[in-house]
Amino acid sequence: MLYFEKLGTDSKNVCVFLHAFPLDREMWQPQVEALKEKMQVILIDLPGFGKSLPIKNLSMEFMASEVIRTLDSLKIEKAIFVGLSMGGYVIFNLYRLFPQRVSAMVLCDTTPASDSEERKSMRFELIEQIKSQGVEVLAQQMLPNLVSKHTALNNTLLMEWLRQKFLNVNPEAAVSALKAMADRKDHTEWISNINVPTLLIFGEEDKVTNIEMAEKMNSVIANSSLVRIANAGHYSNLENPEGFNSALIGFIERHFPNDK
Repeated sequence: MLYFEKLGTDSKNVCVFLHAFPLDREMWQPQVEALKEKMQVILIDLPGFGKSLPIKNLSMEFMASEVIRTLDSLKIEKAIFVGLSMGGYVIFNLYRLFPQRVSAMVLCDTTPASDSEERKSMRFELIEQIKSQGVEVLAQQMLPNLVSKHTALNNTLLMEWLRQKFLNVNPEAAVSALKAMADRKDHTEWISNINVPTLLIFGEEDKVTNIEMAEKMNSVIANSSLVRIANAGHYSNLENPEGFNSALIGFIERHFPNDK
């Protein structure tokens, strides 16, 4: 079972947060502070990250199943799922495999598309570099492309926090997750089947999963809305937590009024 934290107040609805690569549940702290007085919040460490044990033969389907197994242990039958980047990949699989467990989705800086051959090659090159040089290559090669110019220039505390997270990740977990992301299924056509309230949150300066993809998802998913986060790249919830939290809380209050 995955490591989790159960926070906030008891409520009719539960919000489950799934983190990005190569971070862990702690990336959601700004959202916990905003939500903890309003509802119950579950933060989950995906396999190998944070306090969850690594798994060698990892897949997005396995991650989704483990999330559900964790919620089963808590007797949580249905939840609002929030996922950023890799966390969003897990949610696509979770909804496909366990649609009855999802009351709403918040998909952040993510894509339903599978990796292109070029992207796959980049991931496998990165795996070889991690094996030979260690996780320092993640901080050197990935991090600069994952944040906005505004964040890089003006938020030294966040940049250092992210750098330390990258440097402290378990190499085995990083390799397993990169392989799982490279091998994940394509959900581009499938997303037209989504029939729960869906919020798309994307950083305006996200260079990894861009606004064009967000707009395409918004046009295909029936009950969806799109919010662009200013001065934010791929880690929109951390780079502009005020804008992100405003969008998230507005979505929850709109679709789940009188939650208690």
